Amino acid sequence: MSHPELAADWDAWSSARLRQWMSSLSEDTAPRSVNWWLKMRWVVQLRVYDRTLTAETRRDWAEVALSLTDYAERFAGYDRWSAAADAINLRSLLIQELGSMAGDERWDPAALVRSALAAVTLTPARARELAERWRTLPIKETALLRRHKILLAPLVPLVDQLPAGSDAERVRTWSAIVPTLP
Repeated sequence: MSHPELAADWDAWSSARLRQWMSSLSEDTAPRSVNWWLKMRWVVQLRVYDRTLTAETRRDWAEVALSLTDYAERFAGYDRWSAAADAINLRSLLIQELGSMAGDERWDPAALVRSALAAVTLTPARARELAERWRTLPIKETALLRRHKILLAPLVPLVDQLPAGSDAERVRTWSAIVPTLP
């Protein structure tokens, strides 16, 4: 099924049917518009945010939303920073609201922290230094600080849930810096 046909009724599909459709995509058949993918993800995320649904159902739809973000990056050139931040925000929200889930990396606070920390490109010391003078920085550097803030802010509420260790300490360090970033 092509993506124009899908657009007509896909919002009524089950998560399983959406997964099946996504698994059939290739470089030749996948939509190329980032906005198309983000629109799909937004409708799916509405189900994730629906607190009347069971935790299992919300996580199921969240996995679809995470896949849609991956596909937007893979097929439509969605910015890797934005994709990482979208995934970290969604995962953090569900971990906060529904708790962690043993044996599933997506819903494990420690795994979430590892994902976020793997994406950072600045050290906390460098971020702190730049943050002190961010108004005088070139736009590119200010944007980099902003990306770090967007990426790391969702971790702040999870600090107390993290197992002791170097990752938890890095998040605590970043937690003190995040409010100073633009």
